Amino acid sequence: MIVVGILAPPASPRAADPVVEIARRAAATGARTEVVGVAPDGALGDRQLVQLAAAGVGHATVTRSAAPGVEPADLELALRYLPDVRVIALVAPASALLSTARAASAWSGASLVVVGPLDADGLAAIDAASVAPASDAPILLEPPAHDPDGAFAGLVAALAVRLDAGEDPALAWRSTLATLAIDPA
Repeated sequence: MIVVGILAPPASPRAADPVVEIARRAAATGARTEVVGVAPDGALGDRQLVQLAAAGVGHATVTRSAAPGVEPADLELALRYLPDVRVIALVAPASALLSTARAASAWSGASLVVVGPLDADGLAAIDAASVAPASDAPILLEPPAHDPDGAFAGLVAALAVRLDAGEDPALAWRSTLATLAIDPA
């Protein structure tokens, strides 16, 4: 699986970077996990890359840059060179990445998990994709406003691991909720 996004400073000192935390938790289950993203220059970027390496997360496709996000061409290149991607998890993606990820998901058969927030263009892209068969539709998850212990990252990672193992998206969702004792109501 790949987790795509900007490795950024967490919103608070107790919070973890969502890209790093989702990837770390997925890798902890033994799932082959790669990050495609942008890490800041300097000590913060170094610390994040060391965290990924220590967790067993591949990060060869992480660039060190002050760029505001991952470019569609970078995602396309990563998908060409990373073998057997079964899940693409986009974290707070720019709308330009959604069509690239959607196309890659379609040709590779990978499940697409999109973690918000999304801007209006991103929501429109998701709405346009929702005309696909339910099994091919992206899974959209909106993060909570406050999540100091990273429980949401754990939910995303658990779902992605089940999808990576080949579970049907609906079954993977129900199983993830049941395993984590989450009331879907």
